[in-house]
Amino acid sequence: MPTPQIALSSLALPADGPHLRQPPRPVDLRGPNYAARFDATTLFYDVYRAGAHVVLQGPPFLNLQALLAQSAPLAGALAGWWPRARIRPRFKAGEIWWRNGPDHFTLSGPLGTHAIAVQPDGAALFAGRRVIHTLSKDNDIAWIIDWARFYQRHHGADAVLLYDNGSSAYDAAELEETLATACPQMLVRVVSWSFPYGPQGGLAAGIPGIEAPWDSDFCQTGSMQHARHRFLRHARSVLNADIDELVLGPAGQSIFAAAEASRAGFVKFAGRWISAARPDAADDRAGALLQKSDQGRCGPGVIGKRRQRCRDGLRL
Repeated sequence: MPTPQIALSSLALPADGPHLRQPPRPVDLRGPNYAARFDATTLFYDVYRAGAHVVLQGPPFLNLQALLAQSAPLAGALAGWWPRARIRPRFKAGEIWWRNGPDHFTLSGPLGTHAIAVQPDGAALFAGRRVIHTLSKDNDIAWIIDWARFYQRHHGADAVLLYDNGSSAYDAAELEETLATACPQMLVRVVSWSFPYGPQGGLAAGIPGIEAPWDSDFCQTGSMQHARHRFLRHARSVLNADIDELVLGPAGQSIFAAAEASRAGFVKFAGRWISAARPDAADDRAGALLQKSDQGRCGPGVIGKRRQRCRDGLRL
């Protein structure tokens, strides 16, 4: 019997409505594709229970925060000397934590009227596990299987929590079933996370000679915060790594074991860029691209794009 897919209680504002999220980036630093990629409509990625709290989690609320604070029943929960709800604004993320919030409620106010069912706490699912976590879109399933097996074999991972960002080659249910079949000793859950990824920053923003701020790519930050609070609060240890990022520890040491033994509860490690061309390539054809299976043979240290952290349990 197939495992039921993880449900989200998402809420998006109408694109033609009077209230939309206003971009944080100055106009002169927006590339030609900024407006098309910016997520102006997602209010909540999900509404779920985390311990004694109901969490309303989305991209940063920005100009929508005051309107949310005027909406029932949040207006009452946010009021008073000892409010039951608090808005926690974060960089590239927005959260409302509502102590002892209800299982169902209707949000009503300037942003419209919306019935919301609170999703269950998922922390027990990954309790005590070593979890690899990532956001992925249209990566070859064979690569994803290699990635999961690598961390199982070399680091002792026993769970995968993957957020699928709207893949067109397969859906989240197909990916979860295929990955679970290929890795029967691992707990595998795939969350359908089909939200706009958001505009790029740096030189990728598309403004010649200017590095734009990374201030509008909300989707990946949102997936990490969602995994952290809804599913991974009681995990033994957690590693976030892209499908093309493989960690090689000294003398075969497990990155999870290193984090679990760390007094700080986490470990930092450097990353190396690896060229996408073989040293013996005869030409620049696609067939000469570096295969994923070759990455582990590119020298000692860590294989990856950037600095990463492996985090131990709640200390995320």
